[in-house]
Amino acid sequence: MSFGNRNFGKKKNDDIYSYRRERFTKRVYDDIKPADNGDRPPVQFEKNFYKEAERITNLTKEEVQRFRDEGEMKIYGNDIPKPIINLDDIQFGTNVMKTLERMGITKPTAIQAQGWPMALSGRDMVGIAQTGSGKTISFVLPALIHASQQEGLRRGDGPIVLVLAPTRELALQIKEVFDEFCKAFRMRCAAVYGGVSAYSQKQELRNGVEVLVATPGRLIDLHEQGFIPLERVSFLILDEADRMLDMGFEPQLRKVIPKTNEDRQTLMWSATWPKEVVELARTFMTDYIQVNIGSTELTSNSKIIQKITVCQERDKFDEIIKVINEFGNNDKIIIFCNKKRTCDDLEYDLRKKKYDVAAIHGDKSQQARDKVISDFKKGRIQCLIATDVAARGLDVKEVKAVINYDFPTNCESYIHRIGRTARGNDAEGTAITFFTYGDRNNTKGLIAILKDANQDVPRELSDMMSKSNYSSYSRNTHSFRRRY
Repeated sequence: MSFGNRNFGKKKNDDIYSYRRERFTKRVYDDIKPADNGDRPPVQFEKNFYKEAERITNLTKEEVQRFRDEGEMKIYGNDIPKPIINLDDIQFGTNVMKTLERMGITKPTAIQAQGWPMALSGRDMVGIAQTGSGKTISFVLPALIHASQQEGLRRGDGPIVLVLAPTRELALQIKEVFDEFCKAFRMRCAAVYGGVSAYSQKQELRNGVEVLVATPGRLIDLHEQGFIPLERVSFLILDEADRMLDMGFEPQLRKVIPKTNEDRQTLMWSATWPKEVVELARTFMTDYIQVNIGSTELTSNSKIIQKITVCQERDKFDEIIKVINEFGNNDKIIIFCNKKRTCDDLEYDLRKKKYDVAAIHGDKSQQARDKVISDFKKGRIQCLIATDVAARGLDVKEVKAVINYDFPTNCESYIHRIGRTARGNDAEGTAITFFTYGDRNNTKGLIAILKDANQDVPRELSDMMSKSNYSSYSRNTHSFRRRY
């Protein structure tokens, strides 16, 4: 069984980008009207498109369990399909296989091996996996297969696949992955998110898209204006569900989800499994099955070499020069700072030293941020300096190192930051962190992370934990600051 678009051959619509020719012409947003979908009966749809390969069927329970143990997979629920072993255990089709090969994907990651059969079986499912596990492709391919096997869009129809993401950066990253495969399925994908004009987004939606990636706020705005009907959504994906709840999007999710098709298939992806996410799954999913890869607690990637440099604040710039010089000119490096001002100052100082760097943060326009990220991906700049605006959702291949110029305000953010390196099956990376006296409140948590990942704990860091040192520090803070 291979997958393709049953409706291939429809006339190509060339109007999608026509607004660009008139972008300097003064126009009014209200000139764009949503298409009228009339009063039509709901579209019937299928959900189960999985056919187990014979060699997978022939695997014994012991072989399946051994494979799951090796991939640190834990499954929950009834009648869960066996994981696949190789890419060709699912007949994705020649074009998809070529795309995977072009992307350097030669074997499925653990979440893909178990997640693809689960998603293609039409069941509601939960996937718990850490950053860099390959979870985006775990839902992109099943989503496109689902959409390609449905009745084609009619005038005024909304998307078949809806992906909800917490940030515009993540929404754009997800769309990029969809774009890699949409051509193979003759599908159209759009992304809507805040922080930019809604005009171009409305224009693209007016022509109809099978796949929509959205942040909750902009989705609700455009839905209430009539530009995004949700009745045809039969494949719903919540990516980084824990992050969306942390950011306070639960009311928006509870408002949007009931407006989709009640018989939809729902997939929820998360790095952790707190009770708030569990409750959301129980509310909006039916008889769901679940796969956890590794721990459901937030842990660091074991393939990342973590190095901690205990230093004084004033020594950071000299230290970062040493670190950057240890890498080749073509090695991509992400540098995290806590403040926008620090990003700008560091960018200025490094450029004076003739380093190819650029900074992004919340005060930069979306267009400027997109350009910097694009230049970084293409290797036009070596170092990307960022605040936590890029800590999650930034998916750049072959990032050699992450440097925490400032230690983040909490250890959870530390794990998210260093997760920008060592992504995928075989990649390895390095995380270098500058730790000062001002970061001492995170000493205990950082040491726990290092020990959990079997990383070296510097003596200076251990000293910060000792009661005797804390006592001496309180007696002589000035001496402590001189030392570190």
